Amino acid sequence: MTCINPVDGAMAVVMVQFAPVAATSIDEVEQNIDTIRNYVKRAVNSFPGVDMVVFPEYSTTGFAYYSYHYLMATTVPGPVTDKLAKIASDHGIWLVSSIVEKNEDPELMPYNGMLIFDPNGNIALKYRKMNPWNPKEPWTPGEEMPVCDGPKGTKLAVMLCYDGDLPEPAREAAWKGATVLIRPSKYMYPWNRVWEITNRARAYENIAYVVAVNTVGEDESYSYFGRSMVVDFEGNIINEMDGTAGMIKVDIYPQLVANARKQRASNNHLYNLKHRGYTGVPPYGVRTNPYSVYREWEKIPPEFSDAPPLMEPVANIARTILGNQKERLKKGTCR
Repeated sequence: MTCINPVDGAMAVVMVQFAPVAATSIDEVEQNIDTIRNYVKRAVNSFPGVDMVVFPEYSTTGFAYYSYHYLMATTVPGPVTDKLAKIASDHGIWLVSSIVEKNEDPELMPYNGMLIFDPNGNIALKYRKMNPWNPKEPWTPGEEMPVCDGPKGTKLAVMLCYDGDLPEPAREAAWKGATVLIRPSKYMYPWNRVWEITNRARAYENIAYVVAVNTVGEDESYSYFGRSMVVDFEGNIINEMDGTAGMIKVDIYPQLVANARKQRASNNHLYNLKHRGYTGVPPYGVRTNPYSVYREWEKIPPEFSDAPPLMEPVANIARTILGNQKERLKKGTCR
């Protein structure tokens, strides 16, 4: 490993794991917002100088039956985001919290969203989950991986829960410059081992910190194991919570990420991926794309002209039945 120059200027992040109420009314959404407000107040009082407080996925709504989420969906900006913005500005912190966002098309399902507020209460980043956890989550997928400037020179991106099971969202964020990948989640048993594996993999392969904040408790569907953690850019867990509600502060050094990306020779995954074999083929290696899955991503074979992209190649190795709302309701929640 290359020696990475030390830096000053830690970003102090507080992770909060709790059990949001599965809201079936606006009053219960307000109850969750009150919990968020109380945790932020505690974090600021307990950890002077804290920069950011991060909450789990579905922190304002909980995870209720999809029809309730449809009713609890909010606009951006809107009454829910206004309250979250005030929490951030009142306490002078960066706040990461969730919403269910109304779709621009009222005929379509909402988005599973996550917002980053700056200390002035402005929305610095709005993310719509790109990979809903099918078939349980019937949300409209997002189409973009935004990155924003954060405290202490960080570049922030969000990947929501199941997004982190896939390598592409984190890689997209890293290539856009993200040094801290925030993963708010509602991860449940029996995938507690997968939780650690995917958090560590996304950090290591992208030379980035992963701040993974999970839920605890139970709802009508699942039991959630917590284990919120921060993973450094070498894949090491530098701090981790247990399975109970609470909060923890972790200091991270995002400038080390920038240094590692610039200074490393070996294990510089972001460079090596686009400069394959530069030792054998100097000076830049082979820079063509060898991965057919990415070359063929949006091509549709003629015999599948009415089908969505990738249906035909995916059908060769995976499921052949198109998913839909009717299937989700009838067949339950098998992963």
